Order: sequence, then C-alpha cells, then structure tokens
Amino acid sequence: MKKTCSILLTSLSFTFIVNAQTFDPVLANKLQNKIDSIRTANNLKGISACVIYPVVGTWKGVTGISHAGFPITSDMEYGIGSNTKLFTGVLLLKLAENNIISLNDSLHQYLPSFNNVNQNITIRQLLNHTSGLADVINVVGYTDSILTNPNRIFTPTEVMSWVGTPLFAAGTSWNYCNTNYILAGMVAESATGQSFGQLLRDSILFPLQLDSTFLGVYDSVLYTLAHPWQGGVDNFSTPRKAVNSVAWSAGAMYSTSGEMANWYHSLMNGQVINQNSFNELTTFVGSGNYGIGLYSTNVLGRTVWQHGGTIWGGYNSSMVYDTATGIIICVLINQLPAQAFQVSVQLLSTLINNHVGLDESTIPDKLITLYPNPTNGLVRIEIPNQTIQNIKVYDLQGQLIKETIENQFDLSNLSNGTYFIKAKTKQATYDYKLIKQ
Repeated sequence: MKKTCSILLTSLSFTFIVNAQTFDPVLANKLQNKIDSIRTANNLKGISACVIYPVVGTWKGVTGISHAGFPITSDMEYGIGSNTKLFTGVLLLKLAENNIISLNDSLHQYLPSFNNVNQNITIRQLLNHTSGLADVINVVGYTDSILTNPNRIFTPTEVMSWVGTPLFAAGTSWNYCNTNYILAGMVAESATGQSFGQLLRDSILFPLQLDSTFLGVYDSVLYTLAHPWQGGVDNFSTPRKAVNSVAWSAGAMYSTSGEMANWYHSLMNGQVINQNSFNELTTFVGSGNYGIGLYSTNVLGRTVWQHGGTIWGGYNSSMVYDTATGIIICVLINQLPAQAFQVSVQLLSTLINNHVGLDESTIPDKLITLYPNPTNGLVRIEIPNQTIQNIKVYDLQGQLIKETIENQFDLSNLSNGTYFIKAKTKQATYDYKLIKQ
C-alpha cells in the first residue's frame, strides 16, 4: 500500500465569467412559467433552477416552498446526491495532473484489501464504472440499517464491508456503482494524507469561490438548507449524519443551483483541469455512455453531457450541458420522488425553441452552420437563404475580439479555447459555440 506525504494541491484563482448583460426578460418569463407549471402539475414542494446561456447571460428561478411559510429562495442549499461524483472525479484528475497518482494505478498501491474487491482494479476503472464491483447500496437492509441510528457516522472502511460478490471481471463490462466513488475518495486520502473534504475545499471549492457548496457531515452548513421531503413527510428534523457519511464521496455534497451551474461553466470552459484531463473526463464508455462523473445522452435530437443525483430524505438534482450551444442547466428539487432531469430537458427545450430577441415566425427551419468545429484557424459560416451582415466573435469573458462581414474568417492568431459567435442577418441573429484547438 502506497502513501505519500501530506500535500496541498496547487490551484489557480478563478473568476466566474458569465456575461454581464441582462438576461432577455421574455425568455426569463418563459423559463419561470415552465418551472411554475411543472411544480403545479406534479405537486412538487419546490424547485430551484439556474441557466447559464453563453453570451446571453444567467437566469435563476425558484418556485414553491421549503416548508410551510418559507418559500424557496435561490440561495437555499440542496443535497445533490450523485452529482457529487463529478467533484470526486475531477479531484482525482487533478491529483493525476500533479503526478500524485496515475489513473492506471491499481487499488493495492493505496488501500488494504477488502472482501469482494479486486486489488488490481485501476483508478480509471473506478471512475468510469468498469470495475465490476457490486454496489453497496444494494446490500439487503441498506436504508433501514442507516436510519436505525441517523446520528451515527459511518467510516468508508465500514461501508466497504458491505460490498457483495463482483458482477463481472474488471474491465469487461459496465455497471453504475457507488462503491467505485467511495473507493476513489479513499484513494485520494491515502495518496495525499489529507481528508477528502479538505482536498475538495483546497483544490476545487475555495479556488472556485463555491462557498455554498460543502460535503455533508464533514463541513459546516453556512447558509439555509431547503427542507427535504419524501413520501409527503418533512425529514428536516431527522439527522443526516448516517445518510451522508455512507454516501460520502459518492453522494454527500450540498450546493445551490447557481453554484452548480457555475461549477459546470468553469469546468466545461477549461478553467479547472487541463486538456488531457478533460479528454479523460469526456471519454464515454460502456452501456451507460459514461465518462468520469458524466453521462453523454441524446435528448431533443442533440448531445448533452449530464448527471443526476438522488439521496434519501428528499433531494433530487440534475445537471445538463448542451454541447452544441454551451448552455448549462441546473435543477434542484427538495422532494422525492421527483424527476429533476425531465425538468432540465423541458428548460432546454424552452431555450432552444425561443431564440433571444427574435420573432419566432421569422426563424428558418435550418439554422446557422459553422465549420469546421473544432477548428485550428479557418472558419466558415453558412445560413441558408440569408445574407450575413455582421459576424462577431466573443471570448469567455464576453469581450468582443473580432468582427467581420465575411462568412469565412481566420482565428489562427487566437489562443486555443472556447469562443462564441454571433452572426447577424437581416432576419435574425444566430449564436454558436466554437472550439479553437
């Protein structure tokens, strides 16, 4: 078993770069009406949502109550359940960037042996769910055992004693499994000599100024939690130490919709991990089309990267990143059962079917075509049956860095990264996301 000296991960200072302009009020009203109608139709307690729409801006919306007499507010924190896994995966990627671990390392290099856990499983196989391990949450009596003493704090080693017989040989198939990410948290602690919570704070939460995002049990609750409801019961008075300590690095984090959207925005736009790590993050494998803390899913005829999260007591979360436009959507619900992902899909549908500032009757069926994308320099834009009057290129800060009237232009002098294009015709203005590499 390998263990290094205690380290402090180096990290950059980040500023959230989301456009300063006022979000289109007509579109904002449509988004608010959407979450209001969904809550009413499904008799949900409350919803908190946030949208980051590149170049357009940021929208936040809330509807419903935390509990009697207390409406949901945008600064309320929710359990995000399995959306914790992306934080854990990114933490391991950052450790690899710092040469503290390698994703090809095996468990025996960091951890003692556990029953039913193959010590030759690699860190990568944990993170992309190809380890073959059985899920600890499937042990008979899992929930009842936890709730027998809700104040008890379980250790990860105790949780590992619940692992059942492996489902398949490591690397031969795919199965979503919380055990994988609990082991990943244990590897992070063994490799660094620091607690998982401290590693999260030092390498991700503090640099990204996520001061409303925390690890349940192990961090202080600084602000207001939305009351969790399940089966019509308000579970706020039931201690969550046992539930959160068992979920730990696989599902025990809390956040707000705004901070979760900003987390995705920073990650997807190259502000958190390097390009090699991002490639690992988005190498999707198996029947689940899973990367590291992310699924790749087709919805509404487009590819989105997403993850959901549910944790006992009454929290359901959904994160969605639309790869075509860069739109990010977070939906948090303080009730179970609930379908936060379906709310995200309906918000995405509202966004892509309501072009900002346009008369919808003028929008052609086939929109802007921009290619090649990604590009190493030369870019061409085509809009059928329309003449381009003006093209503007913006960086992640929303700053205008190029303007032209030609539908073919050169960006080879720009740094590699993400850019946003606005192409204006007589009929409309079209937005597109471009990757320069």
